[in-house]
Amino acid sequence: MRLLFGLLGLLWAQGVYLKRTRQAFVGLSSLHETPTCAAYGKNGHVVIGGYAHTGYSSLPDGWLLCLNPQGEKIWSLTPGGMGPDRIEDVVIQDSILYFCGYSGSALSHPEELPVERRADFWVGAVHLFTGSLLWQSRWGSPHIDIALTLCPTPYRTLLVGGTSWTDTLEGMQATICILNQRTGEVLHTLYWGDAPSLIRRIRSTPEGRTFFCIGEQEYRPFLAEVDHLGQVLWRVVFQFHRFPSQLQALLVSPDGRLIVGGRYGQTWGISAFTPKGQLIWERVWEANGLAGSIQDLAESPDGTLYAIGWQQSEALLSPEQKGGEDVWLAALSKDGRLLWERSFGGPADERGTAILAVGDSLLVIASKENRFTEAPPHLDAWLLTLQEVPCDAIPIQIRTDVPSLREKAGRPIRFWVDIPAGYEAKRISWDFGDEATAEGSPVEHTYASPGNYSVQARIELKYGCSEVYPSPVGLRITRP
Repeated sequence: MRLLFGLLGLLWAQGVYLKRTRQAFVGLSSLHETPTCAAYGKNGHVVIGGYAHTGYSSLPDGWLLCLNPQGEKIWSLTPGGMGPDRIEDVVIQDSILYFCGYSGSALSHPEELPVERRADFWVGAVHLFTGSLLWQSRWGSPHIDIALTLCPTPYRTLLVGGTSWTDTLEGMQATICILNQRTGEVLHTLYWGDAPSLIRRIRSTPEGRTFFCIGEQEYRPFLAEVDHLGQVLWRVVFQFHRFPSQLQALLVSPDGRLIVGGRYGQTWGISAFTPKGQLIWERVWEANGLAGSIQDLAESPDGTLYAIGWQQSEALLSPEQKGGEDVWLAALSKDGRLLWERSFGGPADERGTAILAVGDSLLVIASKENRFTEAPPHLDAWLLTLQEVPCDAIPIQIRTDVPSLREKAGRPIRFWVDIPAGYEAKRISWDFGDEATAEGSPVEHTYASPGNYSVQARIELKYGCSEVYPSPVGLRITRP
């Protein structure tokens, strides 16, 4: 028995639980914000980017929000013009925040062009501590031009990736623009010539001299390495997945691995590659008729991989429709083994859009229904803080209504587990030591024969810790 409990204790000591420490809707109370991206600065600042509406019928403006380490707002901006504007990616370098997206406010579009077709490349720089707009650049063709991602280089330039419809015969094609970091001047533009195609994310290694990007080519996802001039060094196209497929997330691990995630055909998945593009492992979820996608990835210091996105709910909105979208969160081991996953949300379509690993905490940014304002329920930016707690440090105890731990045979005894606030149990299983078991909490059990019994509980928690074994309780059962 001691050996068994020793093994259970070893299992208990492995892994962490994500304890919910704070959650709040963030942004401006007069606007309806939709987050699309986020970045973390070394000084503890968190920046959320996206777009905001002043009303249900208004055109969106770009939206930026800066929070201090305590989650308090430092500043917010709604850059944009008369047309629709949207921010798609943000990056922090030292004291400068760079953002990119697309703007319908530039003058390169014919006036007769519909508003939804007016999109130009849009890149800007903001002082991180004050929120002052340093510069912004808008450029493009009379057709659609969209900046989806950007990445600083050591050469005082920015790599800006996206898609452009400069040639009506070619259609939308992947585009990389090189900008001056200090002024926003466009120095060079490269078109990959694959139609239809786009570049979704560009990220660098920690030293910033190697750059990787993901996107789609002919409706199939690809992973590529480029130099600081945007020249392609190698490219891997995912030929083994049905199309259309989309890659949304790219993470360059400190050990050099490339982790990507998104939609693979009608399901969603995560793939890990070497720095040269060789597949290491892949995890694909079973769709079971429901859609989903991975939007962002993060890695904790111990190598645990976290994924955020959305999953279609099994609860039907109506007999004619499938379920709405729920925020989806999952944790995987370094070798791709699924540790746990969970989806949550209300009746509205809600999506997880970004996740940041900050020390022993995770910051989850999502678009979630806000029912706490005087306005009708609507989607707003929502920030959830989860703290990593080792499974063996969670103070869970077994309780009983027999304080003396002595009772007569034939009398029912009540048991329950004492779980601290901030932790949620998914399943509780009992072993009463006499070959009897039970589920739930509280439970009752009656011992038929005298003797000494050890009562053990196994708790499966949400957000991690699938096997927690609190210290067992010993009972002495006497004759009636």
